[in-house]
Amino acid sequence: MVDARLPAEWLGSIRIDSLSDRAFRVLAGALMWCNGQGTDGEIPARYTKYLHPDGDDAAAFEELVRAGLWEHGDDGYRLVGWASTLRQSTAEEVERYREGSRRRQKEYRDRQRLAAAAPPPASLGERATRDVTHNGLRDVTAHVGSGSSNPTKKRRAYGARDAMDDVTHNADSPFCAKHPGGTSEPCGACARARTALEARQNRLTIRGWDCTVDGHKLVTDGTCAVCAFRPDRSVA
Repeated sequence: MVDARLPAEWLGSIRIDSLSDRAFRVLAGALMWCNGQGTDGEIPARYTKYLHPDGDDAAAFEELVRAGLWEHGDDGYRLVGWASTLRQSTAEEVERYREGSRRRQKEYRDRQRLAAAAPPPASLGERATRDVTHNGLRDVTAHVGSGSSNPTKKRRAYGARDAMDDVTHNADSPFCAKHPGGTSEPCGACARARTALEARQNRLTIRGWDCTVDGHKLVTDGTCAVCAFRPDRSVA
């Protein structure tokens, strides 16, 4: 699409200000039509009806001729000074611009296709593979099985066994295995041992509970709080 120009010097120009509104509108319509058609100011007589909403206006046409803005041609009219006075682009200039735009667009699309088809640089490909493999193996070995390097995961996996180990090897002792004779220092394992001993001594009363059917109600050291069950590892 080509735009018509209205030169800034027309504002306040005696020649332009002397035109009637209808003549100025015909002039603006002529500029737009010639730019759109690429005629460099030539307007055949059969197309002058498009220059004003009311169609041909002979009086406005002659007013433009008297103002020296256009002149009679072999078949219609011709705007005077299309590129110089009226400051409009010639059809040749417009075509050069369009050709340059098409060439730039083609070069851009060609670069895009080449970039999409080209393999990544060798250094980038090796680094990406190394990073993926390293990160994947690190996540697997850090959180799965005995190879776990996460101390929190280890504590969770062996939490039940460690709790029983810390309590005591003597099911009747209120102290842990580390402090078989007791200690004046705060000890969580000793506290769990006392809780387990009290549970065994008091024996929970649960109506309708049958360890042979419902299973044992185990406390921290692995003994049952309901019946006299003790694991094989406990020593009386």
